[in-house]
Amino acid sequence: MKVEITYPPVEKRKQRKKKLIRAAGWVMVLAALVCPVVNLAVGGKAWSLIVLMGLYMLWTLVLSPDLVEYNRISQFIKLLLCSCIMLIIIELVIVPGWALFVVPIVGFCGLIVCAALFFSDMVKQRQNMLPMLNLIFFAALGSAAGLLWGGEAVSWPLAVMGILSLALLIACIAALGRDFLKEFQKRFHTK
Repeated sequence: MKVEITYPPVEKRKQRKKKLIRAAGWVMVLAALVCPVVNLAVGGKAWSLIVLMGLYMLWTLVLSPDLVEYNRISQFIKLLLCSCIMLIIIELVIVPGWALFVVPIVGFCGLIVCAALFFSDMVKQRQNMLPMLNLIFFAALGSAAGLLWGGEAVSWPLAVMGILSLALLIACIAALGRDFLKEFQKRFHTK
């Protein structure tokens, strides 16, 4: 009996890449274990949190990207959220008092880039509507929370981020029309 191989043979380049990623993963795990220990031994501010977030960003964005939601909008939103979390960690750990101004600027710039990515090819990108709606929702929620509880630190970037998120939601609904509801129902499997 002769068995035919139906799958193509694995390329050596892909095997090398897999081994390199596995080795980088072990180096990153070692760094993730050593950094907090060194930070505790040396004392001072918790800089190891910044290193851990940087390692997470490197792993999730470069070395091991998503397999399912690997499209330009989802990957950009992931980069945007990781960057905002990194900025908040830097503000909490090292220099306080500026994140309520800077993070909304990064947020509304990210909304503009997402809108450009979405509206540049709506036929193809309409299936990526849910990550963008999540970003719009969290931007509007963050803006409202910052404006309500920000106190004296309320700044124009929070207002711009809120207004831009609502305008982008209206633009999505207007541009897609009935397809907006159809795509929304597809994502949640409603009838």
